[in-house]
Amino acid sequence: GSAAPVIAEELRAGRRIPGLGHRLYSGEDPRARALFALLEEIPAAGPALAAARDIVATTARHAPLHANVDLALAVLTASCGMESSASETIFAVARTAGWIAHALEEYGERPLRMRPSGHYVGPKPPQPLPE
Repeated sequence: GSAAPVIAEELRAGRRIPGLGHRLYSGEDPRARALFALLEEIPAAGPALAAARDIVATTARHAPLHANVDLALAVLTASCGMESSASETIFAVARTAGWIAHALEEYGERPLRMRPSGHYVGPKPPQPLPE
């Protein structure tokens, strides 16, 4: 069916629309754009892509929100027959390299740029740090 009644109800109630909007990206989320482009090449993704487009277009008539990576991952998981929770795992695996690179950068900066609220007590990284 159409996304219009559901979107209208959510917006009237003041609730956010999952998969739309992002704190850092006021416009289109570039990660979503890239993933949607790849999904266009997968025939089984057609119905989920159409539903996502309906959600985005319907919401855009009422609020300046764009698709974020969560919506693109939902299309991927639905199109490939994965469990709905698989999108969180995919996101975490994709971000792991970036998280590790960021942590290594932080170890190389003194004083630390980030101010952690906890105190790490694990083993120190190898010295010298990898390039």
